[in-house]
Amino acid sequence: MAATKIIYDRIFRRYDTPATIDGALTVMVANRSVCRFSSGNNLLTGYHYRPSDPAKAHGLIVLVPGFCAGGDDYLWQIRSFLDYGWGVFTFDPTGTLRSQGKNQVGFSQTIPDLEAALNYIENQANLGYNELVLVGHSRGGYAACCILAQNRDVSAVVSVSGVNSAMEAVMEMSVKTAGPVSYANYGFLWLYQTMLFGRETVDLQAAEIISRQDVPVLVIHGSGDQRISVDKGSIMAHCQALSSVQAEYLLRDGGHTDLLYDADGTANDDLMEEIHTFLIRSTEK
Repeated sequence: MAATKIIYDRIFRRYDTPATIDGALTVMVANRSVCRFSSGNNLLTGYHYRPSDPAKAHGLIVLVPGFCAGGDDYLWQIRSFLDYGWGVFTFDPTGTLRSQGKNQVGFSQTIPDLEAALNYIENQANLGYNELVLVGHSRGGYAACCILAQNRDVSAVVSVSGVNSAMEAVMEMSVKTAGPVSYANYGFLWLYQTMLFGRETVDLQAAEIISRQDVPVLVIHGSGDQRISVDKGSIMAHCQALSSVQAEYLLRDGGHTDLLYDADGTANDDLMEEIHTFLIRSTEK
């Protein structure tokens, strides 16, 4: 258990590296609304971006960040969604940037953080939007799928580079941090996560939840992902479990994060168009 805590604390230490904001995005950032909401004992910081014509917005995208990332790490993707006519709400997870928390707690922490964000949005009458959809990256892609188990009023979900389960993700991270000794520590890693989040949360598997839901879900993964391999810990690796007729999955060129970007550092236009098209098709049913 001592070794487990050492590994865990090293992986999920607090993250305070701010994203670089391109000059072309400064006006967008200046015009966003900033809010605070509670996740457990911590106050998280959220960001609401409105499209140019809110009255004609398709709906609100809740953008769920990945591991060691905050809302500002997806500004080019947010810009693209705004151009397509969506409102966007995102946030800094626990232990990240402008949000409270002495560390990031663990892999599953994104689930209660997302739950808290959705509670805030619902208490604000969905911030004035009729449709609510989720788009998550990496750990956020996992949480966006897992939150469907709560039967939330969500019209569609997109998971990019999503992880299938907390244990699979933590094992991949642990092996990269501490080496093969992590396999011998598997039982302690599971037990420690269970102590933090409860067995029901730790045992959630995104692909299994997708297969039980009627909500349209788009799963996207990069063929060159070196962080969460497409044939091992990803939701894509468990695509045989995606028995829901509402589920779609796309394998695209790129790695874990660069999948989201074009060569010039802006958002991957082709990918963003695919996401937008899927969301429009899903919300207009």
